[in-house]
Amino acid sequence: MRKRFRELGFNWGDLSTGPLNRISDVPDVLVGHKTLICDEPTTIRTGVTAIVPRNGVFNKPVTAACSVLNGYGKSLGLVQIEELGQIETPIVLTNTLAVGQAFQGIVDYVKSFSDVQSINPVVGECNDGFLNDIRFQAVRPEHVIDAINNAQKCFSMGTVGAGTGMICFGFKGGIGSSSRRIVITEGEFFVGALVLANFGTFQDLRILNVRIKDVAAAGIKRHSNPSGSIIIILGTNAPLTARQLKRLANHSFLALGMLGAPGYHGSGDVCIAFSTTEGRVVETKGTFDQLFRATVESVYEAVCDSLFCAETLCGFKGTVKAIPISELSAHFKK
Repeated sequence: MRKRFRELGFNWGDLSTGPLNRISDVPDVLVGHKTLICDEPTTIRTGVTAIVPRNGVFNKPVTAACSVLNGYGKSLGLVQIEELGQIETPIVLTNTLAVGQAFQGIVDYVKSFSDVQSINPVVGECNDGFLNDIRFQAVRPEHVIDAINNAQKCFSMGTVGAGTGMICFGFKGGIGSSSRRIVITEGEFFVGALVLANFGTFQDLRILNVRIKDVAAAGIKRHSNPSGSIIIILGTNAPLTARQLKRLANHSFLALGMLGAPGYHGSGDVCIAFSTTEGRVVETKGTFDQLFRATVESVYEAVCDSLFCAETLCGFKGTVKAIPISELSAHFKK
């Protein structure tokens, strides 16, 4: 894992971050990865990332909502989130053709400690078929269980877990995360974001209002699916209802436009938001202006971290280079 956006001296937004500047600044939230990299019997560059909203979430679900900017995706569990406003399992991210294995992994995990008859596994996906031989379907249910069991507060980002084979704005992408601290009438809270970033084209990317194509060369010259996708996971300990969380999820996509992405027909852009605290905040302008700002700032920086932390990777159809930090640093110093 390379240095993060802030560790290199970059900064964006007005709100302060949490202590870890990760979604896990939200109390009880943990994140785990299972990374799969091998060259036999074929080229595998994929994995699993699990977001655990709280220990024992199946016995005590968290309030939740979801929003879809563009629905070219194969996520699971969104219908019941919309209907009941709850999540009752860890949220698992993986590649497009591993969604079924991720579902089975969550079922096997919950069955190991609960006499369940029905659950609603939540799975998000992006396609890593350029770097990973996705048709081989390397992800297995036991990898999902490993990712859940490995979940911790301080987790790696970039080329790891579900982000192993992802490409973002023509550079190596993957997992990114960030958080913001807010103080409202009801108290002090955190809003955190984790992204699986696999979207955008090189021509689009703007960081701190700078067109990156004017500063650096593309990280990849040929990519069969430039539109890509992104899964955004938002977590907070602010007491929000499902309807209020839906408002935050809707606003999360503003960060993608600020980074230059206009959206694409073939893009799967999904946000899943949850709160670990039951209740509701009073819906005032001051409160929701802060919640919206915290959402947009944390998603923006999470995408930047997915780029800055990722490492150059050679894979199934070619090599994708990491974003060139030295060129960007030299430009911003001017």
